[in-house]
Amino acid sequence: MNKLFFLSSILLCISTTSVAESIAETRLTLSPTLLYFDYTEFSTTDQVLDSETGWLPGFEARLNHSFATDWSFDIYSSYYLGVVDYVGQTQSGIPHTTDTETTLFRIGGQINKKVYKKVLLFLGAQSHQWDRDIKDNNNVSGLYETYKWLEYSIGLNSDVYTRENNTLNLEVAYLLIRDATIYVDLSRVNLGSTTLDIADGSGARINLTWKTITTDNSIYGLSLFAEGWDFGRSNTKQTQGGSPNVFVTEPRSETRNIGLKFNIEYKF
Repeated sequence: MNKLFFLSSILLCISTTSVAESIAETRLTLSPTLLYFDYTEFSTTDQVLDSETGWLPGFEARLNHSFATDWSFDIYSSYYLGVVDYVGQTQSGIPHTTDTETTLFRIGGQINKKVYKKVLLFLGAQSHQWDRDIKDNNNVSGLYETYKWLEYSIGLNSDVYTRENNTLNLEVAYLLIRDATIYVDLSRVNLGSTTLDIADGSGARINLTWKTITTDNSIYGLSLFAEGWDFGRSNTKQTQGGSPNVFVTEPRSETRNIGLKFNIEYKF
């Protein structure tokens, strides 16, 4: 989180010193969102251990500020909450299904530089938190986990089609997943808890946005996006506070999400 706060401080300082420039423009975009969450864990032999899939409603807010010719920055955050389907197996290999209450929270920022006509190059940093509450079902106890990680991104953003008051924009980004941890709580079965370090991963994101300007100068739009990243296998640690304490490891995993956003944009 310190790296993220450092980036935000730089961006805020830049905007403060540039606010008097005539080039300055600020846009606020509010986006009700529907995310299809798709998460899968794998064994060391690449066999599927469990998966969680389902639709999560959410909301995103993004603030964009142009502070100099060809330069701008974004600060954004999103929140999703819902229940997804868990399909997996018990420790003894017996098939098991249940529900998982899922909460996703993200906050981050990026700096943008126009490099050619309508093409922007951007660098970003984002902090993620995922609360995963696997419910008890069929006499099988669940567990609670909290994942935290940092995402660093580099990508391009460009308008690919413009006609009258309509614009089609494409954004693509390469992601680096760093400093990931998982807090594992097995207290429901009195086996204690611990925090594991997850190996670094990578991913990608693509976002296609259509925007239209109405007669009253309001801006509305729709975005279709896809994103994915991998987590490496964690270290192995013994829990604390249980009776007995046990050794736990988080397996390798893949996340593959798609989503739809309805955007309402305001200019200041």
